[in-house]
Amino acid sequence: MRKFHGVIVDENGDPISDITIATTNNAKAYGYTGLNGKFSVSVPVNIKTVTIRHLNYVTRTITVPTDEKEIKIVMKSRTDVIEEVVVGYVGRKKETLTGSAIVIKMDDIKDAPAANFTDLLQGRAAGLNVQLNTGTPGMAGSINIRGVNTANIVGEGPDAYVTSTSPLFVIDGVPIENTDNFEYGFQTQGTGISPLAMIPPDDIESVTILKDAQATSLYGAQGAYGVILVTTKRGNSQIPMISYTSRYFLNTVPRLRDVIGGKGERDLRIYSILNNDLSYLNGLKLIHNTPMLADSINPYYNNATNWQSYFYGNTFNTNQNLNISGGNQNFNYKLAPGYSKEYGIIANTGFTRYNLNSNMQFRPNNKFLISAYVNGGLVRNSLGSGNAYQQKGVASSANTSSLLPSPSIFAGSYDALLATAMESDNKTGNLSTNINIEYEILKGLRFSTTGQYAYNIQHQDKFTPELLNAGSNLLYVFRSNNNSIYNRNLLRYSKDLSPKHNISAYAFHEMRIANNISEAMRIIGTGNDHIQSGIGYSSTKSTGGTLENQSESRSLSYAAAFTYQYDNKYIVEGSYRMDGSSLRSIEKPWTINPSVGLRWNIHRENFVKEIDWLNEASIRTSLGRNIVPVGTRYDAFGRYSLIQGTYNGDPAISLNLATLPNTNLLPVTNTTFNLGTDISMFNNRFNFVYEFYYKQTDDELVNVPLTDVNGFSAIKLNTQAMVNIGNEFSFSYRPNFKNTNWRGSINFNVAINNDYLTRLANDSRQEMLGAGGYTNILKRLGRNTTSNVLYHYRGVYLTDEDVPVNPATGLRYRVGTNTGADNFFRAGDPIFTDLNKDYILDERDLVIAGNSQPKIVGGFSITLQYQQWSLLSNFSYLMKRDVINSALADRFKNYYNPGASTSLVPIDMYNYYGNGSSNPDFPYPFDFRRATIVDAFRHNSTLFQEDGSYLKFNTMTMSYNFKKELLRRIWNISSARLSLTANNIYTFSRYSGPDPELMTSLGYDSSNGYPRARTFSFGLDIQF
Repeated sequence: MRKFHGVIVDENGDPISDITIATTNNAKAYGYTGLNGKFSVSVPVNIKTVTIRHLNYVTRTITVPTDEKEIKIVMKSRTDVIEEVVVGYVGRKKETLTGSAIVIKMDDIKDAPAANFTDLLQGRAAGLNVQLNTGTPGMAGSINIRGVNTANIVGEGPDAYVTSTSPLFVIDGVPIENTDNFEYGFQTQGTGISPLAMIPPDDIESVTILKDAQATSLYGAQGAYGVILVTTKRGNSQIPMISYTSRYFLNTVPRLRDVIGGKGERDLRIYSILNNDLSYLNGLKLIHNTPMLADSINPYYNNATNWQSYFYGNTFNTNQNLNISGGNQNFNYKLAPGYSKEYGIIANTGFTRYNLNSNMQFRPNNKFLISAYVNGGLVRNSLGSGNAYQQKGVASSANTSSLLPSPSIFAGSYDALLATAMESDNKTGNLSTNINIEYEILKGLRFSTTGQYAYNIQHQDKFTPELLNAGSNLLYVFRSNNNSIYNRNLLRYSKDLSPKHNISAYAFHEMRIANNISEAMRIIGTGNDHIQSGIGYSSTKSTGGTLENQSESRSLSYAAAFTYQYDNKYIVEGSYRMDGSSLRSIEKPWTINPSVGLRWNIHRENFVKEIDWLNEASIRTSLGRNIVPVGTRYDAFGRYSLIQGTYNGDPAISLNLATLPNTNLLPVTNTTFNLGTDISMFNNRFNFVYEFYYKQTDDELVNVPLTDVNGFSAIKLNTQAMVNIGNEFSFSYRPNFKNTNWRGSINFNVAINNDYLTRLANDSRQEMLGAGGYTNILKRLGRNTTSNVLYHYRGVYLTDEDVPVNPATGLRYRVGTNTGADNFFRAGDPIFTDLNKDYILDERDLVIAGNSQPKIVGGFSITLQYQQWSLLSNFSYLMKRDVINSALADRFKNYYNPGASTSLVPIDMYNYYGNGSSNPDFPYPFDFRRATIVDAFRHNSTLFQEDGSYLKFNTMTMSYNFKKELLRRIWNISSARLSLTANNIYTFSRYSGPDPELMTSLGYDSSNGYPRARTFSFGLDIQF
């Protein structure tokens, strides 16, 4: 044997660990480098050369030295690393993929503090729209891939929302549903604690986003709205490694509303009354009958309370993660405990997570592999008196007059006390175990089986003291238990028929058994506030039992895929999947999901190989279909319920007449066509991707009202369809600095989407949704799915003579059919377009005025490195979206009643009638006698519809990596890194409201939402 030793370093002179020293044919590995890059190996005397290889570096072949002197080997970084993408549970080279997939490395974005890793994906991938529309700790925002995926709208007014179409998440090869867990009773924009919140971002290796049907059809119905694959970290070092990540971050409150306090508020209210009442005498009477204004020396009304200060405050938080790992391709392991604690910027809210994730992989030879995962987590969060998305109690209390005293039981400010005193203890536990076994039966033929058991439990306890609930305390308890068993068996075959011909095929069988049961109990009046369980003394008002979402489901799937490659130039592939479920009708238990794809790698053609600056050029296209079963067993078969009152003096059960049963429900069909091109040039320094897609959604389930002669009120029918057409662009650039100490990169992406309605219920041409003074939504064939319908605001009447007069009746333009004096428009009132020219403002004057869904979304990031220093920044943007500034409307509406106990916000900065301008932008705000009749500041007016476009400076991270040689010599540490990160830095927008991102899915700015904090964090990463 011949022995030699040395050190292996990169181009900067830093040692590289886990470099393999092997025979030239890679048949046998002689050794590996340690953390200091050093190695010492022995090779047979007849071996003259060895290869030095690592995935991220260019492989080198060196001659074995004949002496024992230490040698130094410099490795060159690879710029052509072959990226692998997992599609349909099978790894593929991205160069052979016909579908649309984007890979995001989490090391580039993990520094920003986030309880849910999906927040960090904002602006990172073309076509992925992540809207962080809630600042509640631990709660995720909305996620959509390639536009709006449904035209169904639930609710009315500011609480209306578009039905959620979240993508499927696959964690380490096992699919989970992000909507499995929610806060019962509020299934809107803000979800409850999902399994995704159990995964700390520091434990994630990469995230892959699959967007078109060819890439998602193998996931069946669950992948109809896109698939997000999450791969967690595993050990990859020969020597055991201990990595510790510590982050401390400060959450700061965004700028809150300026309010008029104390004497200034009282004077303004009195001014409004005396100058706008019917007479001076009437004004005095109103003031004298309003103690808050008349009794100014009473300590109860002589205050200047800043109500916002009682609910909002900066918080200091922490995130700690430990990773113990080691191993190589033959055997590796990982154990990663973590702890995260975040206090909300609203009092009595917060998020705490404890997690322990582990995995192991054993590969004794190339034929056999076994891997196992055990992940557990516990989350405790408090929502105060609100829920995952809204804080109505805080919003209403913060809107209280400053003249009233600060919150106390003596002041009677129960809503304010409730927001901070309600005991809200929510616990979510999650445990998942999965195991994967692979075995090569014959050369090229491999079998694998994957099994998982997942258990999730949620406990929600809310207690309201009797003093804050009219003398009877209130206890609300919610319990939810979910468990599932998952199994997948896959057989894969790959063979080179000749040097240029390759075929690969695989088929798998997938099975899932899921059970869910939820219970709730509402008790009014226990013995006292110390008794928070048992039965209340008011048993007739106490309710509880099993909720109607109890389910036991079984699903079974069969799928197959085939790929043919010719000389790595031409790739043809197809897939086919059948899904069956116990929740579907007996008549049609199976759904079919086929797809086909083509790819041409132009850069491998002989006529292109001579172009030395072109590294890659390819064209790919695909066509596929995902079918999604919709509806519940109640929609299909109806339900029985306890009728109100009695029948012949006894309780009775009757068929529920709300919805007519329909056993002919159809699944929703999503058909997607995708065309893309990938170009890489100048030694892979410039990369460009373009994609065009056409996505058609048919047979959406809608609720159709029935005529009065029918005993039922409505029926669920598959009678709605829509289309999304879009273009996506992505490019990246790595500058070639003359000074090698400098490195950098620029990444940019943009997606342009247009959605159209192609079919409505009953084959109608249009449908109007919404009422009650809020934004109406119009569905009309050929238009976008959610068109705002508003009153068209054109300015302000400067004089009474400017108000048009009906020549037929001699009456001035008025509100409604009432001919009272206050109904007629006058100077200072808004000018609304009289669409039908009847000189009456009513619902027939509404016009189509906007679209609440964005047409353009994207983002860009910039990375700059100098020696050990690095600076990373990320931006996201959204364009062409119309939003309703209800926050501004409510600011003016507070002047509708000067005697009310609501707060007054300054409006002097606005150009309103009576503020000295000859061309006002806003109507007169102080005419309180006619305010509710004219409703000049109504929400459903184009006066408050604004451009919701924005450019958001998401994060900036400055970090310093200590020199490894110095760390090893002094502290025996392999690496150390310090970082400073600012998150949610600034939003550039013409929107005049608080935040253009804090919108409902229908573009409604609700002041009841949870604002997002600006965060500053300090991080330390150490590796031993």
